Amino acid sequence: MTSYSEFQRRLQAGQIVVTGEIAPPRGAARAALERLALGLRDSVDAINLTDNQRGLGRMSALGAGIILRQLGCEPVVQMTCQHRNRIALQSDVLSGAACGITNFLAMTGDHPRIGDHPDAKNVLDLNSFQLIKTLRTMRDEAKFQSGVALTEAPRFFLGAVANPNIERVARLERKIQFGAEFIQTQILFDLDRFRQWMADARAAGLHQQAYILAGIMVVRSAQSARFLRDHLPGSRVPEWVIDRMDRTAQPEMEGIAIAAELIGELLAIDGVRGVHIMSVGWTKAIPQVVARAGLLPRPPAPPLP
Repeated sequence: MTSYSEFQRRLQAGQIVVTGEIAPPRGAARAALERLALGLRDSVDAINLTDNQRGLGRMSALGAGIILRQLGCEPVVQMTCQHRNRIALQSDVLSGAACGITNFLAMTGDHPRIGDHPDAKNVLDLNSFQLIKTLRTMRDEAKFQSGVALTEAPRFFLGAVANPNIERVARLERKIQFGAEFIQTQILFDLDRFRQWMADARAAGLHQQAYILAGIMVVRSAQSARFLRDHLPGSRVPEWVIDRMDRTAQPEMEGIAIAAELIGELLAIDGVRGVHIMSVGWTKAIPQVVARAGLLPRPPAPPLP
C-alpha cells in the first residue's frame, strides 16, 4: 500500500496511534494556535483541526493545518460539507496538498443554524459519502468530481467519522467502500455498546479494511458532562460519569482519570488501532491523559520506504 503520511506509516507499522484535537482560534491569533500545537506535539502522533465545529466561525482548518505543518507537527485537516460546495472543497484539498497537508478527514459537519451565524445559508452540496468518493477520485484517478483531469493528483491519507453510539456498522462499511482509509469515532462512554459495534465490524472484516481510532472526550466538570449529555446528539454520556464528577473534590483530575481509564479499556478491544482525544476548550489536558494512560513517550515514526 502506498504511504502518503507519517500518521499512515505508524498505522501500517502496527503502532497504537494517538491523535488529539484542536479547535482553531476565533480570530487571527496564530501565536495562540502555535502554543496549543506545541503543547500537544510530543504527546500525540497527529493533530486534528476542526472545521467550524458546531457551526461557529473560526480560522479555517486548512489554514490552521498549514501553520501546524510549518511547526513540524502532523495535521489532520477536517473537511466538512455544510459550508462549501464541491468546487470549494476540491480547491481546498488541492491547496492543502500543495502546502504539505497529507491527512484529510471527510465529514458532514454542523448546520449553521446551531452556531453563531444562524442566518447563513446551509450548502451541503455533497454529503460525507460523496466527499469521500470525490477525494479518492482526485487522488487515485487524477480527476475532479466532474471528470475533468487534474494536472497533478494530490497525495493524502483519507479518513472519515463514525458514531457507534447511534449508527449501525453498515454505515461504516459504506464509508469504507467509498474510500475511507481510517476512521475516528465520536466520543465513547458506553463501552458495552462499542464492544458490540466492534464485534459487528470485525465480523464484516472492516477492521482489516480501515484503521479504527476510538474517540475519547476529556470532561472537565459535572456541568460540562451534563452539557454533552443534553446538547450533543448521539453522545450517550452515562450517569456514572456525571456521578463521579459530582462526587469528587478535584473534578479536573477526575476527568483526566476517567479518560485514561477509558483509553485502557478501548485499546483492549480487538480491532481498535488507536485513540482520538478531544476536549472542550481544554487542550492542555490531553498530554496529561496520554501520560496517565501509559502511552508516553510516543514511539518514533517508521522511516520512509
